[in-house]
Amino acid sequence: MYPLYSKEYKSDIPREEKITMGKMRRMTIILISCLLIVVMAGCSGNNSEGASSGTGAQNLQGTQTNAPAKPEQSTAMPAPDPNKQSTIVFTTFKNDPYIQDAKKAYEKKHPNTKIDLRYTINNGSEDVSGVKQEKFQSTLIADFLNGKGPDMIVMDNLPSSKYVGKGLLADVGRMMSGDPAFHKEQYFQNILDNLKESDGGLYTVPLSFSLSAWMGDQEALEKSGVKFDDKTWTWNQFIDTGKALSRLGGNQYALVTKAPQVLLFDMVSTSYPLLMDRVNRKAHFDSDFFIQMLEQIKTMEAEKVVSYVSNLSESKAYFTETELLTPYHYFLYTANMKENGGNKPKFYEKPKAEGQQSGGYFSPLTNIAINSKSSLQPEAWDFLKFLMSGEASAASSWGPKDLTYEGQGYNGTFPISRTVYEVKTKKLLKAGEVPTVTNNGTIRVTKENLQELESILLQANKPIAQIDIGVSLFKESPAFFSGQKSAQAVAKIFQNKATTYLNE
Repeated sequence: MYPLYSKEYKSDIPREEKITMGKMRRMTIILISCLLIVVMAGCSGNNSEGASSGTGAQNLQGTQTNAPAKPEQSTAMPAPDPNKQSTIVFTTFKNDPYIQDAKKAYEKKHPNTKIDLRYTINNGSEDVSGVKQEKFQSTLIADFLNGKGPDMIVMDNLPSSKYVGKGLLADVGRMMSGDPAFHKEQYFQNILDNLKESDGGLYTVPLSFSLSAWMGDQEALEKSGVKFDDKTWTWNQFIDTGKALSRLGGNQYALVTKAPQVLLFDMVSTSYPLLMDRVNRKAHFDSDFFIQMLEQIKTMEAEKVVSYVSNLSESKAYFTETELLTPYHYFLYTANMKENGGNKPKFYEKPKAEGQQSGGYFSPLTNIAINSKSSLQPEAWDFLKFLMSGEASAASSWGPKDLTYEGQGYNGTFPISRTVYEVKTKKLLKAGEVPTVTNNGTIRVTKENLQELESILLQANKPIAQIDIGVSLFKESPAFFSGQKSAQAVAKIFQNKATTYLNE
């Protein structure tokens, strides 16, 4: 019903947060560029059909999502010897102000431990072409395979499937369970628990995360008379809902996006564990589950559920894609929707794949891993705990503009530490309002608002993954959407590419 907000919001958000969002969307922008190249080239390709030998969707779902939970295992992790001189090598592609602050604070607190922080670039403008990133990736994986990798590493934008599949990363979950000084209740366990791999291991730990949801006008949707339950709806149920909404007339679609390939990328990234088993290095793109996904996207267009447009900011839809970076954005987005004519803004859970549990989606950020071959695992784990606690942020990174999270560190997003989050939201509630940025006005903050936000946050249980073969999704899928190849043939191509990638 209302315009998508990407254009307005980007102009409303402080510079630090613009940089954050640019980092998180860099991969998507690269992939969209690939899409445009493919479209301009005419996407001519082989029309030969391929047969699928995949498992059924139901069997795949049962294997991946309904298997009994594995018992939690632990590794006794002794506290570092305070008298031992240690140097932890910590590698990240891009310099992070929070990690810099944490390094200084930790070394002051532990004078016998040094953090050798190594990074390649200070900001994204130093590597627009991606050449440095590519060299960083190839050099680092070679170092790990040769036993020369760093003790700690930020895994963002690295081919994590290869690291996990080759056993190069330590199971940090075991360290958490085996450390009596680590108190799980102080962290968002719903985030950490749902980042575990198929073997139950937790190999990367995010310092922060964002929330992905749809936004709509609850009043307008209720008046439409179309019933749906966003807590449980699947993509098929969303299609039924969208068809009912489209029949109301008014040229309104349920959802708009740039292209079917973009929607495919979103659907794959939100159900990636069902398609890529990184531990066992098995792909499931030739399954009925993925083939059905392709068919669902074609159905959405045919039934006028989804519209594909180039300029999202000028389009209208009942639901719009929203990324919540901070509590501040919850209030900002709500206020902006009201300014655009919405009467009762509400955040809705995005549809799930068949068999997935209810709950929302999240994107883990600043994902840190520990080298499985490191001789300094106790020291590395102790520093990781320090980073997770937010202690350095609380000491030096919170400035006078902390109500908007500007300059907070942690990429300016939801911290993995519940303690840090609660301190922030208490400040928001005490202030009673936040600035709107655009018109020098303010937005009221209430306890009820924060309770609703916390409910959304605590129900997030499905990570949005970094897709290892994302470029292929944009290059190969147009052949299906244009009718040149069958879903089975395209699925077979993806399966071959994913299998090759996992075994490299």
